[in-house]
Amino acid sequence: MPAQTTRSPSPTLLVLLILPLFGIFVALLMLALETRRQPKPAPPFAPAAPRAVLSFKAPDFELPLLDGLTLVSPSDFAGRPLFLNFWATWCQPCVRELPAFEAFIASHSGDENGPALLTINLGETAAEISGFLAGIGVRNLPVALDINEVVKLDYGVQNLPTTFIIDGAGLVRHLKLGEMKLEEMNTYLKTLEEPA
Repeated sequence: MPAQTTRSPSPTLLVLLILPLFGIFVALLMLALETRRQPKPAPPFAPAAPRAVLSFKAPDFELPLLDGLTLVSPSDFAGRPLFLNFWATWCQPCVRELPAFEAFIASHSGDENGPALLTINLGETAAEISGFLAGIGVRNLPVALDINEVVKLDYGVQNLPTTFIIDGAGLVRHLKLGEMKLEEMNTYLKTLEEPA
C-alpha cells in the first residue's frame, strides 16, 4: 500500500482565507474607535437669538390675494417688519406653522406700524386653499397666490416652508428654513430692532 502524503495548503488559498478575517478585524477595530470618539450629547439649552447675517433688498412683486381682486406687494408694508412665508397645503411643516402665524397676526392686530405677515401659496388655486384653511380652522391668514411660482424663483426658494424676515427698509435680514414657531417670530422681531 503506497504511503499517503499530506499536502500543505497552497499559499494562494491561505491568503484567500486570511484576507477576509483581516478585513473583519479592521472593521471591528474601526467601529470600536469610532464609538469612543462619539461626542457626548450636549445638555439642553435655549437657542441663541438669530444674527442679522443677511442684508439684501427684497425683490418686489405683485400677487393676488385669495379674494382674487386685491393685489399685494412687499412695498405695501414699507416701514414695517414683514414676515414673508412660502408654503403649500401638501407640506406638513407648513401646515403646522399656520396657527402660529395666525396667533402672531392676532397679537399685533391693533398696531398699524407693527409687524406684518404675508404667506405665499405655491401653485394652488384660491378654491383649494380656501377649502383647506376652512378645514383646519385657520381663518385670518393673508394668503397671496403664486400660481406660476414666479415669485418663488425670484426669491430662490427651494424648500418649504421658507420664511424671509424683512425689515422696515425692505431689506431681507433673516431667512428661516423649516417650520416657524411663535416664539421664534418674536425673537426675529426683536433682532430687527437692532442695527443691521
